[in-house]
Amino acid sequence: MTGFEVFRKLKGKAAAWVCGKTRNRRIAGIKAALFLGFLAVAPLPPFSASPDAGEILRKVSSAYSRLQDYHIVAVLRENAVVPGTTSSRRSVITLDAAGAGRVRMTLTGGSSNLLFVSDGGTTWSYAPARKEYSEREMGAVPAGPGAQEQNDLLGQMQDLLVGHFGRLWKLKNAVTFKGSTEVQFQGRKVPCYHIVLHWKGLTEQLWIEKSSFLVLRETEIHLMGTAAGLTYVSGALDVTEINAHATHARSFFTFTPPAGARRVLALELPGVPEDFVGSPAGDFTLPDVAGRQVSLSGFRGKTVMLSFWATWCTPCREELPTVEKIYEQYKGKNVVVLAVDDENQATVRSFLKDHHYDFTALVDRRRTLFKKFVVHYIPTVFVINGKGIIVRHIVGLESPEQLLDAVKAGEE
Repeated sequence: MTGFEVFRKLKGKAAAWVCGKTRNRRIAGIKAALFLGFLAVAPLPPFSASPDAGEILRKVSSAYSRLQDYHIVAVLRENAVVPGTTSSRRSVITLDAAGAGRVRMTLTGGSSNLLFVSDGGTTWSYAPARKEYSEREMGAVPAGPGAQEQNDLLGQMQDLLVGHFGRLWKLKNAVTFKGSTEVQFQGRKVPCYHIVLHWKGLTEQLWIEKSSFLVLRETEIHLMGTAAGLTYVSGALDVTEINAHATHARSFFTFTPPAGARRVLALELPGVPEDFVGSPAGDFTLPDVAGRQVSLSGFRGKTVMLSFWATWCTPCREELPTVEKIYEQYKGKNVVVLAVDDENQATVRSFLKDHHYDFTALVDRRRTLFKKFVVHYIPTVFVINGKGIIVRHIVGLESPEQLLDAVKAGEE
């Protein structure tokens, strides 16, 4: 996973990273009536006085929570400063949905050129340059913006462009109204509200169209802990098309492999996060802080929450109280918490003692487990069910409720 996937995973959860790209289908010379129709959603009551930032967020969430059939095109510009290197990328995302899990996304940018299609029961991923595709029977991919975010790229992109805006009302106490301004959209200057959110080190700015309460521009800046040290990530998302009432043919959400295309288990493309969910975790053995050897196979039949972290990582420090709470809640039951750190035993042991954490901490000095699970960014959590199958893969700081839901998924 690259630094860009970290930025993408930040979106929506205010600590979740996500990824996305696609073809830009800008419509030139659009008529004013059609232009307004593109933004139209069911009307929301206007403000009678100076707008309240929290009320703006509530109306944004209301507008996005009602989206079902839509068409969105957006440009994502990303910058990541990792110790020793700086990266930047421009990507284009096209996302269409028609309810009942029907979703289609194209993604372009840099070396990426990908197509993702779901008919609600089958999800296809296709890489035209390699003429390879994968096919998964996974049930419905969430089409509604209130649906739980997926760890696969398609689900992440829906959350980036739609889902997380439907949850922004939860941050109403962290928002500031900056005033009214105009944003260029399809050759016109569109009146917008400008608000800023500050949440746990994340600064997010939104430019919101005044009549529809749809977001036309978003920027984010975040400092985070990675396996290589502190990383600075920034990004800007500019919407170039948005139709809240798009009409799609049902056949638009099916995929027929082109002649000569080869089916593969997974595309395994650079810059695209691995999808571990549904894969066997295998076995491993690592020492805990007391030097005792701990093996995953010793917990067969139990749900295992495997958390990767470090003592110096600020998001990890914020997440660890939840990890401890889950450990205490399930202690003596059918759930095991294993927290993996690559620092020395003395450092980890001292940290646990100072913070009164009692969960089992494993030391991976050679980073063998970090490599096995392709962990580049922390915190990262895997939930493994009693059969040894990975049922959840979470990158980035999550809410206590989402981590608990992930653990419960392992018990099902």
